[in-house]
Amino acid sequence: MIPSSISGANARVPIGRLFTKVFLWFWLTVLALLAIFMASRMLGTRLLPSTDIISSFAPRVADEAAHAYELGGPQEFEQFARGLVGKSGFELYLIDGYGNDVLSRPIPLESLSIVRSARSDGKIMARYGLSSRSASYRFTSPSGHPYVLLLHIGLNLGKFLEASAGGGLPLVGGVLLVVLVMVTLFCLWLAHHIVAPIQGIQSAARRVAAGDLTVRAPVEISKRHDELAFLAADFDAMVERISVLVRSQRDLLSTVSHELRSPLTRFNMSLALLRKQSPPESEELLQRMERDVERVDVLMGQLLTLSRLETGLSSDERDNVDLSQLVQEVVADGDFEAHSCGKSVRLAAVADIFIEKADQQALRSACENIIRNAIRFTPPGTHVEVVLKAETRNDFPQAVLSVRDYGPGVPEEALQQIFQPFFRVKAPPGPKRNYGMGLGLAIALEAIRQHRGTIVALNASPTGLEVKIMLPTGSL
Repeated sequence: MIPSSISGANARVPIGRLFTKVFLWFWLTVLALLAIFMASRMLGTRLLPSTDIISSFAPRVADEAAHAYELGGPQEFEQFARGLVGKSGFELYLIDGYGNDVLSRPIPLESLSIVRSARSDGKIMARYGLSSRSASYRFTSPSGHPYVLLLHIGLNLGKFLEASAGGGLPLVGGVLLVVLVMVTLFCLWLAHHIVAPIQGIQSAARRVAAGDLTVRAPVEISKRHDELAFLAADFDAMVERISVLVRSQRDLLSTVSHELRSPLTRFNMSLALLRKQSPPESEELLQRMERDVERVDVLMGQLLTLSRLETGLSSDERDNVDLSQLVQEVVADGDFEAHSCGKSVRLAAVADIFIEKADQQALRSACENIIRNAIRFTPPGTHVEVVLKAETRNDFPQAVLSVRDYGPGVPEEALQQIFQPFFRVKAPPGPKRNYGMGLGLAIALEAIRQHRGTIVALNASPTGLEVKIMLPTGSL
């Protein structure tokens, strides 16, 4: 597909796969670091400060627990523990010097570490986990027996969320929400800061690919003073260099074409005079010379037409063009020429399709080149199908002209190259034909591009080539 122009909102909005990737990577990385930081602050094993409420009550609870056990045995301690914790979900363990619970209960595995590391200096060890929390306090009873008092709290996610919603942790929840919003906004800004310049350069590159060599990278990118600014500067330098080379090539073709027209005219006059003075046996040689001169003259004319289109169409040459009538005239001329070769051109058209502010000569040249190209390649006994209709795409009305032949088609890899000047598909084996000079489709492309249209070439099924033109019918 050869687009004549590329535009649209997607080229301006810096949202796409790269934006999503950059945003998610930064967002997830920051959230992961935040989660690690919060986990390091909230989970793990640590000493409780003396100001903690558990540190204040631990010695008294420990003495009462040891007194109940030594005075009344396990039953008395069980009754003491039940009266202390009630139905709160807490579990109170009294562990003797042999490391066994006095009620013969298994010690929770996650609390074994702080039981073994319980300090003898009166400090309380606490462990914070995802499923439970526990605290251990090592002491010696008045009777001289060593004990470890263990408080184990099992955490239930549902109850934890319910407590938070009820105001148990409003401050922590509010802080986390604010942090999450700030992280999201920061990551959005950072992703936009990185991706937006790339989108700007990409949009400029698309316009360059469409043939607009005057475009440059957005000025805002050059003010960044980073690698993307250097990329924009290199892009501008590359486009400027390409523009100089293309202008040089166009100027060369235009100059050569102009300079050769006068000698060709004089050469034709000389041939006419020579024909009058030459003997009859020189007629065949003179006819061959005339054919060669005519081919060069046609080539020069096509080069001048292409040069005129590439330099741009003047606004004075534009007017409202009846595309339906123009196509009918071109098809009638093509059908007349095709009959001499045993071929025909058929038209299916919708009446009253107008192109506003268009160059009639440029559009006629485009249609003639495409239809004559189809006539050249369609086999004898077949016809060229020309369809003209009106469509609406993205709420914009446009005219669609389709020209289809029944020839050998074009290799898939050459479907875009056939619109390049002087490109010709390699001739298949068999009788040689006149495959043209490789300028007709290039002229058609440039004429359609000047009208903000698009032109594509597709291989038809089962055989043949279809060239489709899409032209906006509104003003340019």
